[in-house]
Amino acid sequence: MLAGAAVALRSLAQEAPETEEEPALPPMFAPERPPSAEQERPATGQPDPAGILQQDRTPREPPAPLPQDRALMLQAGGSLAWDSNIFRQSEAQAERIRTGYVGLRLDKSYRQQRWYLDVTETAYRYANFSFLDFNAFNYRGGWAWHLGPRVSGVLSAERAQALVNYGLFRDTSLRNVRTAERYLANGEAEVATRWHLLGGLIAEDVKYSFVFAQQPSYRARGAEAGLKYLTRVDRYVSFRLMGLDADYTDRARDPVAVLDDGFRRREAQLAANWRLTAKTSLDARLSHLAYRYPHFSERDFSGTTGMLAFRWGATAKLTLDAALVRERAPWVDNFTSYRLEERASLGAAWDIAARTTLRASVGHFKADYRNPVVPLSAPARSDTGEVAELRAEWRALRNVVFNAGWQNYRQDSTDAGSRFSGRIVTFGGSLLL
Repeated sequence: MLAGAAVALRSLAQEAPETEEEPALPPMFAPERPPSAEQERPATGQPDPAGILQQDRTPREPPAPLPQDRALMLQAGGSLAWDSNIFRQSEAQAERIRTGYVGLRLDKSYRQQRWYLDVTETAYRYANFSFLDFNAFNYRGGWAWHLGPRVSGVLSAERAQALVNYGLFRDTSLRNVRTAERYLANGEAEVATRWHLLGGLIAEDVKYSFVFAQQPSYRARGAEAGLKYLTRVDRYVSFRLMGLDADYTDRARDPVAVLDDGFRRREAQLAANWRLTAKTSLDARLSHLAYRYPHFSERDFSGTTGMLAFRWGATAKLTLDAALVRERAPWVDNFTSYRLEERASLGAAWDIAARTTLRASVGHFKADYRNPVVPLSAPARSDTGEVAELRAEWRALRNVVFNAGWQNYRQDSTDAGSRFSGRIVTFGGSLLL
């Protein structure tokens, strides 16, 4: 990994001069993923309807944020949705879902400091299966601080609540709400021309309202450190080392079932962001990820993960993107210790009118369940699936947006109980006051 980083940095340093003028390096720290108050609000409360494990989806063009005319504004919105297979079963059961949310949005800058907050209370109401009803309290906020032109960072906190995906959690008689909280304190200092030193502290808490055996609740604390090299404002290569130590909060150690009471997560990551031309950009990440368990090494796993995303502004009104993602995450039972998932997607966004945007995407995924602690008498579980989505967005007024969407999803599996398909249709709107 270090050798690869050195080669990449040498190639950047030897890059041929461009005809366009080189812009000056940014005087202040700009986060690689700048804070954004705009959040996806899935109408069904199930962010990953195709049964994909991670809730952080493949990069795609987000909905256009509503302009914020004042530092503090009220936000409100709602949606109606129909899901043909709410429990992700082979025998589908349809459901109608109503959602409504209210909240506050703050975005305030003073000199070199910036404070931001997006906090909402969302009500999910189900027409046929009312035991699924719940309210979600979500927020994302922080302070982007600066100490002069060369030292800066972010203090942030975020919380997200959502109904678990029944493509993974198979007990359809229970409402299981996942609450994920993340706290971050990081900093960046320019130590030499174009070279930046990175560091930070991380805290994560994930809790389920009902025990999810394959994905237990946990509390984790850790840190990260690294180095970033910038050739321009929109071009950098970074190398990071990250570590988390976690304790499970709803499961004790079980020697009979070979279940541990915590884990250690280590990651070495090489990342790059590259604007190839005025209309094309490339975002890449390659990591070596390792999970280690303190008492039962039989559960240990490691391997490569990564992401490659390409975006092309084909015309002034048409943008195309493509992405490849490879992820590993724990999935603990007798026959599995982790889940390896690979995804590929294609998407397009078309401004069909001055205030109307149409977005389309298709994706394919494959998930393998690996490293059993009990010998298998049959092939290990493997899932495949496809998702196709079409969304339209109309900005009726400056601060009023209406949207509609259609999604078709399907999952096949070597496990007969994990095969399903369905459709989701949504209509919604949002406003800032």
